[in-house]
Amino acid sequence: MDPLYGWSSLTSSSSYSSSSESSLSPRNAETTKGPWSAEEDQILTRMVEQYGAQNWSLISKYIKGRSGKSCRLRWCNQLSPTVEHRPFSAAEDETILAAHAQYGNRWATIARLLTGRTDNAVKNRWNSTLKRKYQHKQVLEKSTDGTKNVASGSRMCPVSNDFDEEYDPMTSLSLALPGVGR
Repeated sequence: MDPLYGWSSLTSSSSYSSSSESSLSPRNAETTKGPWSAEEDQILTRMVEQYGAQNWSLISKYIKGRSGKSCRLRWCNQLSPTVEHRPFSAAEDETILAAHAQYGNRWATIARLLTGRTDNAVKNRWNSTLKRKYQHKQVLEKSTDGTKNVASGSRMCPVSNDFDEEYDPMTSLSLALPGVGR
């Protein structure tokens, strides 16, 4: 049995290892999930200063319960001094919209167009805010093609006799009683 991974070598018995042996598996190892503490952030910052932003598995050995991958993601998306933590500007939003039209969901490619923004931050911005604006803009553009619009609050709801695949009734306000008009 390989003591590091908790599984039998291929040359030994082909039966699956016992439950006590499988508890040694790296996937079952004690890992910390959830938010990072300030102390963990300080340790990670010191280790990156000492070893550089590389060799994440070595750095993770100094932070109990954190994997190399989680250390890398925490550094690259949150703690690195090159990451900007200010709100997105209107110009950045327009850049994301234009780049998404060209590149689709290639977040790393789009992030390279924005200084100080990570692919994760760009993806979160798209999914939290910009996707709805983009879809709303598409609905408004389609409405100029002969579809009537009815104002409901601050949103525009397309009204048409044709079935519109991109129209999502769950995102628009309806004044009809539940179950009526379906």
